[in-house]
Amino acid sequence: MLSLVLLVGCGQEPVVSQGKFDPARSSFSPAMPFAGQSFVINDLALEMRPIVAGSFLMGSLFDEAGRTTLEGPLTNVTLTKPFWLGRTEVTYAQWRAVMGTTLEEQVMKNFPHEEAPARLLTAADDDTAMYFVNWQDAMDFCAKLNERARAEGSLPAGYEFRLPTEAEWEYACRAGTTAASYAGPVRFLSNNNAPALDAIAWYSGNSSVGYNAARGWDTSTWNNKQYPGGQAGVRSVGLKQANAWGLHDMIGNVYEWCFDYAGEALPGGNVSDPTGPKDGIDRIVRGGSWHSDAAFCRSAYRTWNVPDGRLPFIGFRIALAPIIKR
Repeated sequence: MLSLVLLVGCGQEPVVSQGKFDPARSSFSPAMPFAGQSFVINDLALEMRPIVAGSFLMGSLFDEAGRTTLEGPLTNVTLTKPFWLGRTEVTYAQWRAVMGTTLEEQVMKNFPHEEAPARLLTAADDDTAMYFVNWQDAMDFCAKLNERARAEGSLPAGYEFRLPTEAEWEYACRAGTTAASYAGPVRFLSNNNAPALDAIAWYSGNSSVGYNAARGWDTSTWNNKQYPGGQAGVRSVGLKQANAWGLHDMIGNVYEWCFDYAGEALPGGNVSDPTGPKDGIDRIVRGGSWHSDAAFCRSAYRTWNVPDGRLPFIGFRIALAPIIKR
């Protein structure tokens, strides 16, 4: 039985049942999620953090180190409704419980002739951030949650599980901050060396530290690393410091799919509840990864990927947010 458990105060531990996720069964939740309160998708131990409505400046200033032209023009964004966002990226265990496929099977979807799919993987512990998922895979995960919740009447009116929009993602990542990262300004000593990121992110400079999975990428040729040498790969979620809104790994570990089609510029001016271009091909990914240069691990950094791409450094986190009319 899948259920939601409300967390009335910050810092409370979720109560985790030992049930198994089954989209066909009932009793998803004993109560609706309430604005301003965390809740847990109980059987998945997936905590959703409350994000208040508000405004922020999206993009980066011209003098921000590492800035690209894709991070402008600066846009004053207002999000008119509160939403919830996963405290961490979706984990491998949560993925298997909902979708039923293994990492090896995900690899084979993109590389059907691969004789040894495990060789393309890095870490594969239950609490490892899920990877080798494309945009549709991530949306299908959300759809299964919606199927259960709608059948049981446990979704707030006008809300659904989905990927966050790019604006929702950056707003939540910043958590009220305006610097390059939610830990403050970032000084880049090299592409692979930015000590300011160390406390909050797994990135190219530190992703080999303490890495002990059976498989990984050799980083000995990654020049001028903060911590030289070693194997690296995807890490367990929640090991680095959270931002002010209790969200872990918004920067680093794995890139995160967003809802939006890619756009080569921000809209500029003043906008409310933007959802990106109306059409396109590629989809936005945000946040940088264990494999990323330090400059890619900033709150404003924007990039995208083909939506059917499954890669060893792209994952996702889910939102419970206002329905987007498609």
